[in-house]
Amino acid sequence: MTTATMSFAQNQSEQEQKVYFWNRITVKDRALFYEHLANLVEGGVTVMNATNSFLEKTQNPRLYQEVARLFLFINSGDSFSTAMKKLPTTFDRREIAIIEAGEASGTIQKSFMNLAKQLREQEELKKKITGALTYPLIIMVFLGIAVTVIMTYVIPKIQPLFVSNDVELPFATKSLIATSDFMINNFVLLLFVIIGAVVGLQAYMKTDSGRLFFHEIALKLPLVGDVYRNYLLARIASNLGILMAAGIPILKTFALTGESANNAVYGIAIADAIERITQGKKIVQSIRESDPEKRLFPNDFLQLMDAGEQTSTINKICVKISEQYTREVDSSVTTLVKWVEPLAILFAGVFVLWFAFGIFSAVLKITETVQ
Repeated sequence: MTTATMSFAQNQSEQEQKVYFWNRITVKDRALFYEHLANLVEGGVTVMNATNSFLEKTQNPRLYQEVARLFLFINSGDSFSTAMKKLPTTFDRREIAIIEAGEASGTIQKSFMNLAKQLREQEELKKKITGALTYPLIIMVFLGIAVTVIMTYVIPKIQPLFVSNDVELPFATKSLIATSDFMINNFVLLLFVIIGAVVGLQAYMKTDSGRLFFHEIALKLPLVGDVYRNYLLARIASNLGILMAAGIPILKTFALTGESANNAVYGIAIADAIERITQGKKIVQSIRESDPEKRLFPNDFLQLMDAGEQTSTINKICVKISEQYTREVDSSVTTLVKWVEPLAILFAGVFVLWFAFGIFSAVLKITETVQ
């Protein structure tokens, strides 16, 4: 064993010891990996050496571990795509297909760069949506904490003041006390119910029927449904464009796009379109027939796809569609924020008013009785 190989094995062992369950390989990590490979391969470095050099760059122990395995497979004689297939939890089938096509056509550097660009764009799009919903979510979390503290600590402290006086308490005060008593007496039960509901929903969402049910609801939700639909359309168009540009056959392109959509409703529609394409029908016609109500694929999406199909530039058109729906996501996120933030504040305000009215109305009632 050479000194370099021994050093590599030692570093790999050290990195494996640092891997914890919270170390995940994110979309950003994969984008950095492909970008690193693209830049070095463009400069004349071999794929194997480029992969090895990335190990010195990454700060993610799990990514280090997986890339180290990838390097060992390549070093043993595998092609890059074959090595990727041996790590299915790290690299999805769509990425493998694009790299495989790049290897076959001698344009692997372009494949690396296209993947890096697409992953970065998807991550940016996801960040926009997450960022827009962060503030309302924080409000609701703090509201939940405030309700719990007030109902389990504050109300029991002041309850004797109201009960000791022989006064007919206002409805708002009675409802506060009743809610507080219920939460205190059933706190453990409520905790188990909440945990059970969360675990149960997560388990149900992992089933085919559960994924279909929740994805269907997500698409029908007011405001949120528009953002989610536009996000999926941008992602689907982007995947179609990059897969077609790589020279992957149309049926495999649609199959991989359906898998990577991460939505059961769109997955079923795309699978139905694949069957129609197999029967000899055109792409756009197949999509129209799989979604006759144009609920999933709107008219402008189909019109642009039709123009691309007629001019044999569908891969370029898909890139334009992706850019268009990315802008649609920006617009729909702005609309969502305009509604969600006031609604979150409204919920918080309703609770504050309920608490304030319940306390002060009872104090006024007691004061009037004493006088």
